[in-house]
Amino acid sequence: MKRLMTIMLIFAATLLGLPLASGVAQSGTEMYMLVITLPNMGEAPNGDRVAVTGMGTFQVNPKEVTADGTFVHRDSTGTELGRGTWTATELLSFQPYGCGIITFPDPDVILPPNFCGGALKLRVLLITPVGAFDAILTVFCIVGPKAPESHNEPAEEGVTLNVADVINFNQVAPGGANIYIRTSP
Repeated sequence: MKRLMTIMLIFAATLLGLPLASGVAQSGTEMYMLVITLPNMGEAPNGDRVAVTGMGTFQVNPKEVTADGTFVHRDSTGTELGRGTWTATELLSFQPYGCGIITFPDPDVILPPNFCGGALKLRVLLITPVGAFDAILTVFCIVGPKAPESHNEPAEEGVTLNVADVINFNQVAPGGANIYIRTSP
């Protein structure tokens, strides 16, 4: 499955005209493209799940982000409880894991050197038919030599989404894939 996702991400990057090779990072000023084309999942303690997709760009130094996407909230039986769009309002942090390789679950997968992983934490605004909500979205990409073996079991890419005073999807749930593509050193 990871190999198929890798091929799909490389194909998407090619269609978008993104470079597939890049030099070694020199500082914290790199710019990245966030690509979440397949729904990434987060799960709340009550079993509810959220599926998140989106795209955008971000830079760590200085902190800048332009990203948006969609989400769907379902209960533990799969019944849709809500849906809407999200827009990033602030880059809170980015913990890079490195670029170019997938260590878990298959150490033999080699990616272009500008395909990177990490934990990206964003303040986002959720827009739904019943109103707007502030939230914290964290996107986990397990590419790179410093990627943790697991954010929780099983080791998967995914998201957490804490909707202030509403619900906290605080566990990564299986499914989905994402990537950070370094677009400038």
